[in-house]
Amino acid sequence: MLGVLALSVFATIFGYVGAVGGLELRRQLRGDVVDPGSADLHQSILAYIGERNPDAPAGTFRDFPALVVAESARTGIDHCLALAQAQAESDFRHDAVGSAGEIGIYQIMPATAAIMEPVVGPFRRPVGSRKGGYQDLGDLADPGVSTRIAMAYLRDILARKPSLRAALTEYNGGPRGRHPHYYRAVMTTYVELLERPELRCRFREMPAPRPLLVLVKD
Repeated sequence: MLGVLALSVFATIFGYVGAVGGLELRRQLRGDVVDPGSADLHQSILAYIGERNPDAPAGTFRDFPALVVAESARTGIDHCLALAQAQAESDFRHDAVGSAGEIGIYQIMPATAAIMEPVVGPFRRPVGSRKGGYQDLGDLADPGVSTRIAMAYLRDILARKPSLRAALTEYNGGPRGRHPHYYRAVMTTYVELLERPELRCRFREMPAPRPLLVLVKD
């Protein structure tokens, strides 16, 4: 009696396994080097921001593409993941203010930004209003400052957490991770961005390897 046992052999630099939309995604990925000075890439990122937020001020986001790609190289976080996170947080509204006082495209709490100040450098703090909210959003409404803080913060969490799911959940909901749906929202967008070659995501899908068939004789 012969049985057939199919074994998949994978040789990859980076493996991604995630659950998005109820489906488990398994992709074999490789790291790509992205030129931070690519004008075409910068224009593609600006075009994507314009798709998501047609009202995004051109001047406010002018330097954002170069900065997010540079921060990607520094932190090791894919710039497309950073784009997906900004979309999930604010739809690229630089002056967005959350119900708990979060500010900017990455919805950063002023207290969190203050903790990261030794890493990213000084920034102009928001000024509260006596009537509630803010009378001045400070530098957290600057996409560049927000990006530097957010990516440094996520990198810090990744160093402490066992998975990207756990890291994103803490980013959004704090150490207790009260909002697990956030991971799904970010990763759904990230997978969509991986399919857009003009954005030159740092991780590309590799062709699936053919199964290695092993005959087992009883």
